[in-house]
Amino acid sequence: MQNNAAPRVASRPTSIEKAIDILFCFDPAHPQLRLTDISQRVGLHKSTAHRLLSVLKKKGLISADPTSQLYSLGPGVVELAWVVLRQQDLRTVCLPYLEQLQQATNETTSLYTRMGDKRICVEECESGQAIKYSHTVGLTAPLHVGAPGKALLAFLPEEELTTLLAELPLTAITPHTVTDRKQLEAELAATRKRGYAVSSGERSPGAAAVAAPIRDGSGQPIAAIGVLGPSQRLTRRVLKELGYQVMQVAQKISAEFGYRPEAFSHDTH
Repeated sequence: MQNNAAPRVASRPTSIEKAIDILFCFDPAHPQLRLTDISQRVGLHKSTAHRLLSVLKKKGLISADPTSQLYSLGPGVVELAWVVLRQQDLRTVCLPYLEQLQQATNETTSLYTRMGDKRICVEECESGQAIKYSHTVGLTAPLHVGAPGKALLAFLPEEELTTLLAELPLTAITPHTVTDRKQLEAELAATRKRGYAVSSGERSPGAAAVAAPIRDGSGQPIAAIGVLGPSQRLTRRVLKELGYQVMQVAQKISAEFGYRPEAFSHDTH
């Protein structure tokens, strides 16, 4: 029988793949390598390896000693690793607080971090009630939508917040989403004043939420913790009560990350 199938052609590795291979050349036994060693390990011509090393060096992922001509992993790799480690550490520290807050409120409690101009749910403890709302771990939403995003925005340094607000597309998710920049700025100012953010129906009709920032030793908001539930249960009065609870929990978590409120007592934007 004649086989008319076209022969498979092995795809050539891309420049990105080659660059990644270079990064993985380094290990505890070989923290420093010469250009010749790298080109041999990756199977690249020295000129190609040198070009990719130059790009990686420019991005801070590779360092080069001009005297010894030895290459090593750069500070950019540490920064990337710290992002992963901090998120894992954040979830480990926050989970017991989320569980306690869920038991105290009998509503869904969630943990969020910022990802560019969005917020992402990284941990959640669902309410045990029949009628409930949840954000689902991994779900993203624009920063201007809902209490968690506003809690992350409100406590950013003034210059960073101004730049971000100027670029943030205030897209409507529901009829209650804040799309007016002046209104959003006013809500962020109110959030800073009381210490927590509130929302109702901004992402999901019929849902209400309250959230407070978790801050590190430099005062930066590294996450937000929130309570979410049906707006029929989470009335304005209840949201106010929950706001104080969430804020107290957020302050306890922030203390574990080195935040001291007295050091920022004059920080009013």
